[in-house]
Amino acid sequence: SLRAAIERRFPPAVSNATHFISWSWRYSVKKFIRSLQEYCRVHGLDPRQVYVWICFFCNNQFDWLRQGGKDGVDEFASVLKHVGKVVCVVDSYVASEAVYFKRVWPVFEVFTAFTEEVPIDLALMEDAQQQLVGATLIEVGDAIVVDVMSAKATNPHDEKRIKELIADESGGATKTN
Repeated sequence: SLRAAIERRFPPAVSNATHFISWSWRYSVKKFIRSLQEYCRVHGLDPRQVYVWICFFCNNQFDWLRQGGKDGVDEFASVLKHVGKVVCVVDSYVASEAVYFKRVWPVFEVFTAFTEEVPIDLALMEDAQQQLVGATLIEVGDAIVVDVMSAKATNPHDEKRIKELIADESGGATKTN
């Protein structure tokens, strides 16, 4: 994993995660980092003391395949519960426009955090913050409706499994929406 490579080269930069980051791969890296910096500022956190678990850095999915295929659903749920705090980095508060809510993995992470009672925080990207400036409460309420069952995954098997897990939970899709 990239995490292991960073740990070998810069040991102080790696420690036990304090925050599980739920995000979408389609984000601009610059905007993603800015949203995390702003999250730290707003919450009075010293970024040097915040250690994030980000799938891109911590998972080596090629190793998973070589090892006979780890179950991504179980892995993500286990890590999320272990870290104990989720920060959702969202690109738009308008759910129908947000890449975040169109991808099934971030929706699954929110669902897991909710069902496991893991605290969830929100880190809005700059564009989403600007959208909110002139919005009314009614507009915001109408905009944040999520349709779990329309979210997609690159792997059709993952998408089907995650949607079934959410649907099987008592009122899961409706609660998650």
